[in-house]
Amino acid sequence: MSQNAAWLKVLNKIAFGIDNCDLGKVQQVGPDIIMTEKGFVNKKRYFIPKNFIAGFDGHTLYFKITKTDAKRFRRDN
Repeated sequence: MSQNAAWLKVLNKIAFGIDNCDLGKVQQVGPDIIMTEKGFVNKKRYFIPKNFIAGFDGHTLYFKITKTDAKRFRRDN
């Protein structure tokens, strides 16, 4: 399996930080960044470097960040 095919498995999966911080769903995977999106009307987008990934259990992508840390990766729509 190619590395790109493996990254496709995280698309549309939910993402959480280490303190149960809801980061929305994975929308895009770039070479160095994972973009997640949370919300319907007031969307919040998070652009999190891949080196913050803590794990993936097949359903949820976990990041080594807290709710406070997540603010520096957030870009509101």
